[in-house]
Amino acid sequence: MIFHATALSSYSAKVRLVLCVKGVDFEERAPAQGYRSAEYRALVPMGTLPAIQEGDWVLSESEAINEYLEERYPTPPMLPQDLQLRAQARFLCRFHDLYLEPRVRALFAHVKPAQRNPQTVLALRDDIDARLRQLASWVQPQPFLLTPTIGLADCGPLVTLPLASQVLAVCGQPLTLPPVLGEWLQMASAHPDVERALALWRAATQTWLAS
Repeated sequence: MIFHATALSSYSAKVRLVLCVKGVDFEERAPAQGYRSAEYRALVPMGTLPAIQEGDWVLSESEAINEYLEERYPTPPMLPQDLQLRAQARFLCRFHDLYLEPRVRALFAHVKPAQRNPQTVLALRDDIDARLRQLASWVQPQPFLLTPTIGLADCGPLVTLPLASQVLAVCGQPLTLPPVLGEWLQMASAHPDVERALALWRAATQTWLAS
């Protein structure tokens, strides 16, 4: 399997987590000409990261990839067996992708002081706070968000929550996580597969923010 990704891509990190937890052998490749290039779009028409490739078959969009990996490599399982809990896990994945991560991404334009709008940053922080309170009210740590072992619902927040904290700190607006999420993040981040999967992303993110 070829994994088209970059070190700084949050959604690449989300899929890399699943690949590492499931022990999938993969070769990671960054788009040689960039993910917006014609060369990359010829392979991945959406022109987005990440994507996986098996022979001539290519799949993009992180959530579709993770669902495929769950079915292609069912051990260890990353979705609950109970149908209602499984649906709840999928809901948390959609909530992350559609309502939480985009608000964090909107902060990127304000990382450079010269381009920062303090009022916009404050509004985004308040929105992120509200989304995190929602997330905290829905999780059932066992000790992972919904399951005894790491699941698909954990993967997005494992990237986005530390990213939100770091970017908001750079923008002068510290973020305080709800206790249930803070405890979960500390525990889950120490998982060996999580440390291995996110090491590249953590280093790239620190370099980006420092620059």
